[in-house]
Amino acid sequence: MAFKQEFQAVILAAGKGSRMHEITAGKPKCLLPIGNKPLVWYPIHKLQHIGFTDVILIIFENQKVEIQNALDKLGLLIKIEYVTVKNEDQGTADSLRSIHDKIHSDVLILSCDFVSDVNLGGILNLFRMHNASLCALLLNTPTNQVAVPGPKIKYKPERDLIGLDAQTNRLVFLASASDFESSVSLPKALIRKHTSITMHSNLIDSHVYVLKHWIIQYLQQESSISTIKGELLPHIIKKQLLKPTKVDYNVSTLNTSDKNDIFAFAKESDLDLRIRNASGFNDHYGDLKSSYHDDIIRCFAYIAEPEVFGIRVNNLPAYYNINLQIIDKWKKLSNEKELVRIDSSADIQSSQVDDKCIVWDSCKLSEKTSFKNSVLGSTCEVQKFSRIFNSVVMNNVTIEEKVALENCIVCNGAVIKSGSTIKNCIIGSQHLVPEESVHTNEILTVADRLMEL
Repeated sequence: MAFKQEFQAVILAAGKGSRMHEITAGKPKCLLPIGNKPLVWYPIHKLQHIGFTDVILIIFENQKVEIQNALDKLGLLIKIEYVTVKNEDQGTADSLRSIHDKIHSDVLILSCDFVSDVNLGGILNLFRMHNASLCALLLNTPTNQVAVPGPKIKYKPERDLIGLDAQTNRLVFLASASDFESSVSLPKALIRKHTSITMHSNLIDSHVYVLKHWIIQYLQQESSISTIKGELLPHIIKKQLLKPTKVDYNVSTLNTSDKNDIFAFAKESDLDLRIRNASGFNDHYGDLKSSYHDDIIRCFAYIAEPEVFGIRVNNLPAYYNINLQIIDKWKKLSNEKELVRIDSSADIQSSQVDDKCIVWDSCKLSEKTSFKNSVLGSTCEVQKFSRIFNSVVMNNVTIEEKVALENCIVCNGAVIKSGSTIKNCIIGSQHLVPEESVHTNEILTVADRLMEL
């Protein structure tokens, strides 16, 4: 007898990395190196650790071969089903809509840029406990900030306004803080129903969501919804205030003019209703109203504990920051997995590689070179009398003799010629830095490459 799977897992990796296009040109965002693993390894490993045996990975069609080859080398036990999309302008909800025929149960959705030591069991149990329509994982704002290579730009972190019922953690309001100038008005009906709402501006939406299967079905009908965070979640959250119209749902409702009515999808089973009515449980106190106010649509938020480390690697500060911290955070992020700092295939002639460095496969580090707190990607070569401090060097990079590199990000295939001094810079993919160059706080790349982005 085949049992229905309780949750299916989906990782969204069909993104261009537009907030850090300086380092994603010509490279899938999900393969950016974080420590000694590509970015997408972290959410996949987390799913594998909590017991998932398979995952759907949504990626761009033209990146499938590169991504699949990279993941095949990592020894993951979880089965990965690669689903491709062609349109680079489609949103996250569009990606979900494209796999609706593959979703047969409730779904756990993660972004490929999610790096955290949070226990996902917490959000799944909250979803189960309340038979919720959706649950969102919220992280506390990280306190440590680092200076980012490149021009001195003040990066403004994205802030959300998140309204939570103080008694129940019902998620009752979600919007970007940039949508409001000075004040926020809440509907009177919302305030009457939820009399104690706390508004948060210091919580981060991790883009980890648990959704009922019916939301995927509803999304298939609502083709105007393109994104999960910006459109689908606020839409579902607002619908909590409504009650279903008097419709006989035993009829084939989906073939009527009311086919897009959300309650045609969200209806509860008779068994669920009987259990709740027979139970003494109530999710709030201070009135005689029934549990959940008889809401059929129920949205909740799971807030990670303050000590939990979590970050979305969706901009340059986050990318640079996580690479500088990865060795210290590794044990919790990998669930005590051993960190291989120096790949066995690397040719290390240097005697000055400190214990904060990570060196990928097939690297060649010549003698009389020095390395501190840096990541060096696959097949890099560093020649004599060069030093690399506090930097992220991606794949196939060549650094010639007498180069000083400090606080930099160097992208795939770049070549830095001898005698150059580079500090606080981003060097773009395939870029050639001439001999004896001196650069500080710059983005070094072909102008046309940035124009394409």
